[in-house]
Amino acid sequence: MIALISSCLCLSLVACTTERKVYVNQPIPANLLSDCIANLPPQKMTFGDSVSYNEHLLNVIEMCNQDKRAIKKIISVIN
Repeated sequence: MIALISSCLCLSLVACTTERKVYVNQPIPANLLSDCIANLPPQKMTFGDSVSYNEHLLNVIEMCNQDKRAIKKIISVIN
């Protein structure tokens, strides 16, 4: 019985608060939401072209990761 009364008292203390959260809707910039598009590979690809194309793809992935980190930073500031 004492446990029931004490749990009700704890709930009543937690439920009453004067703190108010105000959420501001901050739009995410359009340049961060754009698609990450890689160039198509050349029709006739040599081994050297393959290395250059792989480097290009890795750069595209890195740019996309930077965009995603920026979005996460914006979301963490909002929350």
